[in-house]
Amino acid sequence: MTGTQPQPPSEYFFERYPWNNRAVLFCLALLMACSDFLAGPVVFFPFLFVIPVALMAWNCGLRTAMWLGAVLCTIRFCIQYAWGIPYAFHVAVINAILRLGILFFITFLCGKLSQQTQALRARVRTLEGLLPTCAHCKDIRDESGEWQQIEEYVASRSEVQFTHGICPKCAAKHFGHVMNREEKKDAED
Repeated sequence: MTGTQPQPPSEYFFERYPWNNRAVLFCLALLMACSDFLAGPVVFFPFLFVIPVALMAWNCGLRTAMWLGAVLCTIRFCIQYAWGIPYAFHVAVINAILRLGILFFITFLCGKLSQQTQALRARVRTLEGLLPTCAHCKDIRDESGEWQQIEEYVASRSEVQFTHGICPKCAAKHFGHVMNREEKKDAED
């Protein structure tokens, strides 16, 4: 029985609400674009664009973050055009392409780091820490306080599948009388 377990709350503040909500991040990006407009055409790299794009890459996926980065760079180019580009048009285009490339690179790094972090968390979470186990039946109490058989608990959190058998010590302890009868029967034959 392999079921997915609920994810524990994140230890990082930027993975919790409101920073993991797409609508909030789009509003934050819009706020950054407005502040970029108010800053004027002199700011060469809109470093504030990195914040919503990196959060989007971490929490919502790389593709969405790339689109947001492209939209923000287009807005920045339009803002520069509205303010009056202080240099030649081809220089402004090259500037925009460089800005977009840098933003995409940062976005890519954040997205990949997020994927690796989630994979490592899942791997570490598989079986870690102290397991509250019943001293008598060996059932395990899970995070929600429910008791599960050890086989179910381990199988739901790892790639392990169980088979069962009886070790010689337990066979002698629990089935010794049956084994003794069979040995006597074999000796008589």
